[in-house]
Amino acid sequence: MYHIAIGDDDPLFLRETEDLVSDCLKAEGLERHVDFDIDCLSTSQSLLAALEMDRNRYQLLLLDVEFGQDNGLDVAAALRRRQAAFRLIYITSHRDYVFDSFDTRPLHYLLKPVDGEKLAALIREDYRRRYLGARLYLKSGGRHLSLSHRDICAVEAAQHRVLFHLRDRTEEWNGSLRTLSPELPGWCFCRCHNSYFVNLAHVTELVRYEARLDSGLTVPVSKRFYKPAIEQYIAFLKD
Repeated sequence: MYHIAIGDDDPLFLRETEDLVSDCLKAEGLERHVDFDIDCLSTSQSLLAALEMDRNRYQLLLLDVEFGQDNGLDVAAALRRRQAAFRLIYITSHRDYVFDSFDTRPLHYLLKPVDGEKLAALIREDYRRRYLGARLYLKSGGRHLSLSHRDICAVEAAQHRVLFHLRDRTEEWNGSLRTLSPELPGWCFCRCHNSYFVNLAHVTELVRYEARLDSGLTVPVSKRFYKPAIEQYIAFLKD
């Protein structure tokens, strides 16, 4: 799920920005609470608490530079030090902080009153290019499945369905590995068996004829795919 946080101490701005973000993503054909969600946070403490529980909770953060009693730049810097995974757009009434903001690697720096079309364009670009581009987004019947590439350890074909082996669980999708394989980026996913792709980022050891993963899973490597898998793994380690 594409999850956005809006951090601002102005209740009216929070409501207006929430509506703008929601309308923008609904125009992409997305459904709230299914494909995306929005958290409105009026204090830095609530934002820090949410990311303390799950540092990967948000994909995009819209943050006021003057966030209540706190400096939004300091809040963002603290989150970066904790390696929280999010993209960042600053929204502020002050131009003075623009150069100081660079250290926290924002996508953009917007001045209030916010140009709604500009913000909507930034959100669409982030969703399409940075979120979808780094995720698998699958639909089967009425079910939506969105998985980050980095969270997938291995992909397995099993009895007319596909199993996604994640670190902490397994997700199922009613489809075929043949249909799915073009969606798996070749720089990190390696075909190692007729029934398996493995994410090389999770491989700790590749031997005859198995791949051992950091999740504890062991995946078979067939004789047919062993040599190209070794070559792809070596190339991956060199990058």
